[in-house]
Amino acid sequence: MFSPSYHLTPKAICLISEISEQVGILETLTENNSKTSGETLDPFQEDNLLREHEKLADGLSDGAGHYRTDDPHVRLHMSMLYDWLRNTDEHPLVIACIFHYELIEIHPFSEGNERLGLLWLTLLLTQWRPVLRGLSLEPIIVERQQEYRRILAYLGEIVKTSHFIEFILHCLLDIIAREVKNKVENKVKNKSREKVQDNSSKNALKEGAGATLSNSEQRVVKLLAEDPHITIGNLSRRLQLSEAGINKVLASLRKKEIIERIGANKNGSWKVNI
Repeated sequence: MFSPSYHLTPKAICLISEISEQVGILETLTENNSKTSGETLDPFQEDNLLREHEKLADGLSDGAGHYRTDDPHVRLHMSMLYDWLRNTDEHPLVIACIFHYELIEIHPFSEGNERLGLLWLTLLLTQWRPVLRGLSLEPIIVERQQEYRRILAYLGEIVKTSHFIEFILHCLLDIIAREVKNKVENKVKNKSREKVQDNSSKNALKEGAGATLSNSEQRVVKLLAEDPHITIGNLSRRLQLSEAGINKVLASLRKKEIIERIGANKNGSWKVNI
């Protein structure tokens, strides 16, 4: 049975943990998460890969929907790859990275291998966490195309695969973290607008507070949403603000009812009302 050659580095393991944490936050921030769990293409069926290639390469290649025939081993290699995919007990993030890598290495189609590989990576991630449905790595891979090519040009299978896994995990972490940041900022803005509308008659918000939080306030809210138990000292270090400055931002956010303190100052936690 086919078994890919790779080594999970401590860095890769750390990235897997960070991605899992960010995905958990994304799930919390995503309204009506059930909408993300509808019908999707089954990435574990080899026939689906061929059908999707036919759609992607239609009019661009005579071999759309068919493996290339100039290498008699392609069909066997793909069959072995799919056997591994359906039977491995590796972490889903690692599975997605390896499948993409092996697809590029086998190069089963004359055209469209990279785009199809990125699509399958997303489909495999969606099987793990439906909230990642619609995630596209193509823009960030284009941004980092030089590094992507450099890693694929490495000699030494285990080294190359391990570096490739790290690279894709870095890309995933960055794009998911961006999505989390955008959702936090949008929810903060929406919550601020609602507060202004709901409390206008009570004059709950002071004149000048408006519906937009300052950059420091947005950054504090993001960190509190990620870690409700974060300390003043850690906030100060993460944001490079003095503790007095952090306390001022927290006081402003509490006044606007964006955050509230639950429990004692020492052992309590923060609640973000968005």
